[in-house]
Amino acid sequence: MTKTEPEITPEELARLKVVFALRRMAPELQSDVLSDGIVAARAGIDLSHPIKLPNDITIDRGILFSAFQKAADGQSVSEIIDISGIKREMQVEIEEESAFLTYGTHRVRFPQGALHSTAVEKRRMAAGIVLKNNTLTVQARKEFKAIISKPEFSHSDFFAATTILLGSPESFADTLREVANKGTLSKADFIPSEIAHWENITARHLNSKTLPEFIGQELAAERAARIALDAGVAIDVLSLTFGGPELVPLEAMRQIDPETMMASLRRLLDYADPFALSGAFDLCSDRVVADERFVDLGDAILVRLLSDPQRLRSELTVFATTFVIAGAHLAEHETLRKQPVFWRRLAAASHASLVTRILGPGSDDESSLLTWAMRLAGKTFYLSVLNDAYVEPRWRPDWISPNFLVADIYGRLLGSVQRLGDAAPPSWRKKLDDAQPWVIASAPPIAHAFPAMLQGGLVTPIERPAADTLVGEMYEKLRRESTVENFLTFMQVVYAFGFHPDARESALKVVQSLRSEVAATPPEYAQAALDLAAFIAARNRDAELADTVAVVSIERLVATQDVDRLLPTASVIVECAAAMADRKEALATLARRLENLAFVAPARSLPEALDIFRVLQSIDEDLSPLLGRAIATARVGIPAISAS
Repeated sequence: MTKTEPEITPEELARLKVVFALRRMAPELQSDVLSDGIVAARAGIDLSHPIKLPNDITIDRGILFSAFQKAADGQSVSEIIDISGIKREMQVEIEEESAFLTYGTHRVRFPQGALHSTAVEKRRMAAGIVLKNNTLTVQARKEFKAIISKPEFSHSDFFAATTILLGSPESFADTLREVANKGTLSKADFIPSEIAHWENITARHLNSKTLPEFIGQELAAERAARIALDAGVAIDVLSLTFGGPELVPLEAMRQIDPETMMASLRRLLDYADPFALSGAFDLCSDRVVADERFVDLGDAILVRLLSDPQRLRSELTVFATTFVIAGAHLAEHETLRKQPVFWRRLAAASHASLVTRILGPGSDDESSLLTWAMRLAGKTFYLSVLNDAYVEPRWRPDWISPNFLVADIYGRLLGSVQRLGDAAPPSWRKKLDDAQPWVIASAPPIAHAFPAMLQGGLVTPIERPAADTLVGEMYEKLRRESTVENFLTFMQVVYAFGFHPDARESALKVVQSLRSEVAATPPEYAQAALDLAAFIAARNRDAELADTVAVVSIERLVATQDVDRLLPTASVIVECAAAMADRKEALATLARRLENLAFVAPARSLPEALDIFRVLQSIDEDLSPLLGRAIATARVGIPAISAS
């Protein structure tokens, strides 16, 4: 029998499989897969890398890079052959670290083009300029320098080096600024393409278990290295990490001379970055006793922050929008979600400050931008914060609104002045006093004392207040009359200072009373009481209270059959899981409760339940495999909706 099929070697078959798979991908994905050349080399695929220039000129990347190499090595370049084989009159010049391609009326800049030089010393000189303009971690700088210093420097080495640079905050800022200038931003524009961005804007996490440890170890080392390179420039970048009062490095900044410090802090006045300015004010208060020049600078900062309430709220709206999108992204990213919660929140806050600097205040309709972010990423953000309450129980996702952030900023400024005592400049006190009415007009009166977004893990035992104090009388009244109304009067006190464990029996009575008073208690009061009790249970690690809250929440959903109550109920259940010390047991309990929720929830709410379960799967890899039964239970009820 004669063979008619062509013989194909195993190598050729493998190549054809790769080609077939690539053709099924979107062009952008193909580019990503083939960008480093490894897949193409192994599969024997010839790649073309055309670069399109103005005037419809296209040049192969290899030819263009060879021209850059010649120019970087001091050779004259007067013509380049385009992809059609036509010689084009083009000159290549090297200026600092960039290559410039000039032809006709066009002059096109190619950043880092000078790195193509075959001479190691020339590459190192260009790299020095590049590193001054790009913030990288100590580890990334070392890796970048090692690549640049290779005796044999290939195009692949160039791409490896420039890929490192793409992770710098400056690279992201340039991209976002360019997109913003062109028109409407999308959700993707708020997120950097390179995962290294999050380390470069903060510091690489190594061994720290808590935020204070990270501040004193990895972050301190990174800050010291940046200050040593250029103290003036370093403050611009370090101030991005001033998202909480503990993050202002007073001791490290004392090593910087006053003139450099003042010049750098004044430069921050030009930025739309309220948290950086709050940290700058703290630095002024740290120096004002020894150097009166910091009085005027502190006044200027207060004017910048407090003289225009609308502008401050608008800037904080941009910050909140970015924090929501970034927080959700970090929580569900396959790699980044494994980082400690404190690191993710610091990275999100630092990134939000950077974006706020770039975009400036939002539009006049300050709520629309944040509403847009909540619609796109709000559920993931909200549930991830509650899911992280087992290590960061003190900060609530509701507080990301601009009004609460204004109170946060005000509280930080007030704290800086109060630490000075009688030495505080009168002009500072007056500006804060003048701003107080409009600050508290749109937020709870003591919201400025609530934990900042980066203070969620700082749980400290509270002392029982004396019986003759206002709070002491509140506790006594709650003990005598454990009603929902009396319990809710504690809301601000609990958020700011905590709930004393001795009063837990009263809290239990309040929650249990909701079982028998389904109709008598207004729904919004009942939900507020459950939210507050869940917060107390997570903060105090009170598993019994958490169990009661979770059960009552589900029971009320069954009793009311209110579709809108599904997400609040699920949120309470998730937060209650944080009250259990054994995380493995807590997740197993959470999975069972969510299964119960799917079993008893109104049929119309089951698609919403499925969405919630999917979000929880995406943000917690340990919880994900435990949610199979809950998902299956929810799916069983969905066909009935379509049939009705």
